[in-house]
Amino acid sequence: MKLISRLRDYRYCAFCKSRRHVYLKKHIDLTNVVAAVLLSAAVTQAYWGQVDPRGLVLFCVVVGISEVMVYLRWRLAVVCKMCGFDPVVYKRSPSQAALRVREFFTQQVDNPRFQLSKSPLLDLHRRQRLQQRKRKEFRSSVVGFKAPMIDPRAP
Repeated sequence: MKLISRLRDYRYCAFCKSRRHVYLKKHIDLTNVVAAVLLSAAVTQAYWGQVDPRGLVLFCVVVGISEVMVYLRWRLAVVCKMCGFDPVVYKRSPSQAALRVREFFTQQVDNPRFQLSKSPLLDLHRRQRLQQRKRKEFRSSVVGFKAPMIDPRAP
């Protein structure tokens, strides 16, 4: 267990390659445990006026809550804000991670803030719109063009 660990650092998304801040600390470290001891000792002294065994229970509760909060903070920071890619889900199931990116994309397509962001998914969205527009133009040109009728009985 390290005494003090780095809290945040820059990392790149494995899917969209965008640079972002990520919490590195996945679990509590020694400083968090010392802070929990001091907090539980101060609360025990203030509430009961002396050292009390219930302070140990309070210490365990504070350590548990801080561990859960640090882990949840790390877990929420791992998910990319630009594309919705989650590496933890990808390790378990790549198809599930792809499904989540697709859902993120379909939800964010109509969001004006997303349209103004620098997400690499916007290039994909623009390419899809261009393909749809070309298909629509092709269909309208095919429907508008009528081939001359050829009479099979004509010489």
